[in-house]
Amino acid sequence: MTTEELLKLHKDTCDTCRDIMRRKNNDYTGGKTSKDPFSNFNAASVLGIDPVQGLLLRVIDKIQRIRSFTNDKELKVANESVEDACDDIVNYAILAKAMLMEQRNKDLS
Repeated sequence: MTTEELLKLHKDTCDTCRDIMRRKNNDYTGGKTSKDPFSNFNAASVLGIDPVQGLLLRVIDKIQRIRSFTNDKELKVANESVEDACDDIVNYAILAKAMLMEQRNKDLS
């Protein structure tokens, strides 16, 4: 892979991830009327789990899928590829960053 190919992959991945986040955020946070883009993660606090830590547990799930793929060279769930798991990790990283920024801003207020 050349540097140019890598940069194109980066752009294409970011475009794909943004679209996925838009769609999944609607589905996972209560639909079009939801005002909290983090509501599904904030729900972890009901169990005494910090929302960001709850998000990180979901990242571990994706890492395990990638690990399984590297070990077995295949995944058993046909409609979710290893690339999908990578895209989900990108989105989880952005969500974690946003949640941490929001927490920091609340702490400063």
